Amino acid sequence: TPDVLVGKRVLVVGGGNSGCDLAVEAATYASRAVQSWRRGYPILPKFFKGKPIDECGERLLRWRLPLWARRVASKLIIRWVIGPPELSGLPRPDHKLFESHPIINSRIHDRVGHGDLTIKPNIARLDGRCVHFVDGTSEEFDVIIYATGFKLSFPFIDTEQLHWRDGKPDLYLNIFHPERDDLFCIGLIQPDSGQWGIVDDQAKLVARYLKGLQERSSHTLGFKQLKDRNDQAWRGGRTYVDSPRHRLEVEHFSYRNELKRRTKLLG
Repeated sequence: TPDVLVGKRVLVVGGGNSGCDLAVEAATYASRAVQSWRRGYPILPKFFKGKPIDECGERLLRWRLPLWARRVASKLIIRWVIGPPELSGLPRPDHKLFESHPIINSRIHDRVGHGDLTIKPNIARLDGRCVHFVDGTSEEFDVIIYATGFKLSFPFIDTEQLHWRDGKPDLYLNIFHPERDDLFCIGLIQPDSGQWGIVDDQAKLVARYLKGLQERSSHTLGFKQLKDRNDQAWRGGRTYVDSPRHRLEVEHFSYRNELKRRTKLLG
């Protein structure tokens, strides 16, 4: 509940989806609400013509529109529904649409535009209740909420067992160990969509692979060679901003199709 924010000077650190949701709540209940952004992000509205925005995006993907065309369509929707972020006082994005995990929020433009929420840059240092920002400004806060994501860790298993590379397990399809057939990771993804249906598809592929290993099918042996090479050609042509946030990022449509295709090929 927002009770802990009422009457407080609140700083939310982080410009992701959780950070934006928390910031608009703080703007409603706190006496002072500030949000610290490391960079500007494109923001999509939650609804377009009464439909959830992800349904609209899914339709464009089913039509097989290239990335540039989906960017144009999405930019038109943004300008039509909520306008460019810089017009209401939000930071201008420093990257192209879909080069970062999508921010979906229909309220933050309103809160910033009305002056209920102030956007600040990254934090330089903390000094008791006083927060110093990289632009040279400083301000005192009663509550700081860190919406800065998660540090990926597996405290129950040595990282060397997970083929750890660049801060994450380096696995084929984020599932299959390139050297082992007795260790799999299910759910080790951050898709630009809901997760549970994709996780179910991951589990089905693992089950089909294990069954194929038992039967020594030729299709499974071919898949094993792909897994051993750790070929990651399924990324759907996306390039993401170089950030720890995107270490597990997948473009859900091409990734889900690849899971289903591989499952079908394994028979």
